[in-house]
Amino acid sequence: MDEGCVYEKRLSRIEQAIRLEPVDRCPVVYSGVAFSPKYMGMSIASFCEDPQVAADVTIAAMDRIGGFDGINAPATGRITPALATLWLSRVGVPGRDLPSDSLWQVREEEIMTHADYDTIIEKGWRGFLAGYMPKVIDPKELKEFIDWSQSMTVPMLQRYREHDYVVMCGGLGSIPFEHFCGGRSMEKFYFDLYRIPDKVQAAMDAAFPEMIDATIGVAKLSGRPGVWLGGWRAASGLLAPKLWDHFVWPYYLRFANALVNAGLTPVLHWDQDWTRDLVRLQELPSKKCILNPDGMTDMEEFKKLAGDRMAMMGDVPASLLSTGTPDDVHVYVRKLVSLFNSTGLIISSGCDIPIDAKPENVRAMVDAAHESG
Repeated sequence: MDEGCVYEKRLSRIEQAIRLEPVDRCPVVYSGVAFSPKYMGMSIASFCEDPQVAADVTIAAMDRIGGFDGINAPATGRITPALATLWLSRVGVPGRDLPSDSLWQVREEEIMTHADYDTIIEKGWRGFLAGYMPKVIDPKELKEFIDWSQSMTVPMLQRYREHDYVVMCGGLGSIPFEHFCGGRSMEKFYFDLYRIPDKVQAAMDAAFPEMIDATIGVAKLSGRPGVWLGGWRAASGLLAPKLWDHFVWPYYLRFANALVNAGLTPVLHWDQDWTRDLVRLQELPSKKCILNPDGMTDMEEFKKLAGDRMAMMGDVPASLLSTGTPDDVHVYVRKLVSLFNSTGLIISSGCDIPIDAKPENVRAMVDAAHESG
């Protein structure tokens, strides 16, 4: 089979899974940001410093393990500026602030203030970021990150295509809740939801259209059909239903619908436990979205409540890949395949493959997917 046929077969397999159609076997997708350099013997500092190196080592790790159909969110730029932008937080960088082989660290501290809500309301999201981002990252470093991403993302995505890997997500976004929570700090922001809810909502509503437009713009530029739509502190397991219904779900629903209307596939990368509110996934467009959990959300509940409307990508837990055995991984994947009857299931790790995952366990995940036909 020539290279073009390999890629087209993998793409078709993934698209069939998203549409909940029968497949020859469950596709398997890589998601292993820090695992890649660790597995290939590269320092985490080098991975964080050079975006070209980050892409190269990610592809090399996928090639070495073998058997992947695609990658969730590929390395196409430096991870630490991306996290600073996503979390509105300072990030400890390996080789600079931390030992060279340690994992980067998002720093939990209050940087965004009450007054910043007013700035967002008055100036919009971009106007706010112009004055805020220098508080969390050096402007020169941020500009270099943006410039490189704008000029090199498409060529880097082509590299994955040349290796016959389907890139799931060409854009990345989240709802205002997650950005604000990172900037304010979790404790302060949760208090804000009770003490100044109207101000928080007004800022969310002012920022949200620009967030959607920016995410769609990047995804369209990349040419890839998926958008990584993240959630972590907005999870059902962390928030009272009254707050979740008001500050979280309406924004996910609106964001997902906007992506679908733009011809894009929302990949709901949801960390933590979302079991309580899985029934709300029935409100999303049928067979147009993917849930990508991290091993904490109940898969049987997902299958019962939304499995006839939405594909699931996951959900091999990080703890299993780090501390389990290949047999443990095989058993877990076989249970997933049985639960989903090989339909609407894309095998992947729960969130990222952890930095300390055993390579033989990652290979077992791939092998189990290949045995799922």
